[in-house]
Amino acid sequence: MKINWKYALGEIIIVIIGISLAFLLNNWGESLKERKVKQLYLESLKSDIEVEMNHLSENQKAINIKLGQIRQLMPHMGRALPGRDSMGKKLFQIANSISFKPETNTYQTLVNSGDLKLIDKFELRRQIEQHYNQHQEIQNSYKRLEHIHSSYLADFFVYELDYGKLRQGNNDFLDKPLLSNILSSIMGAYMIALDANQSCMNSNERLLKTINSELSS
Repeated sequence: MKINWKYALGEIIIVIIGISLAFLLNNWGESLKERKVKQLYLESLKSDIEVEMNHLSENQKAINIKLGQIRQLMPHMGRALPGRDSMGKKLFQIANSISFKPETNTYQTLVNSGDLKLIDKFELRRQIEQHYNQHQEIQNSYKRLEHIHSSYLADFFVYELDYGKLRQGNNDFLDKPLLSNILSSIMGAYMIALDANQSCMNSNERLLKTINSELSS
């Protein structure tokens, strides 16, 4: 039986071309899918950042209010100044602490799923990682605040305040050096939290700008 080599070679070439096209189409499909997934991740990160920025902005305002309340209260410590009768209420306003919960759901999903590799631009990926690593610093500053409130100010309320006298308008508790020390510590912790808060705000703004640029490209 005589083999038609031209025909056989043609068939082989057709098969090779078919396999190559299928491979290319599959790669193209996977690449398109990855681009869509990356787009969804970036949009989700953008949403997380915007929510977190609003939270940080509200905290920034709340911290400044707390610092203002402490500054109003401090001159009355150990002094019978005018307006001292209203200072008891200020102390209880200061007692309400401020917390921070970072928006990390999308980032944690990216890390845990291994999809962080979809962020193919090195600089963007590095910026994302740096930003979310910074959260530990700001959380530590808020934890410091919570510790002072729960371990020192709360104990002062339990062991040092005479609520019977307080209801009668007696604010002699303002003469206790312990309270002055606690309030000074709270003020210092709020100042540290304010700096960490602003640093995180700046990081959010930079990352949001980079993500917006990537989404529009």
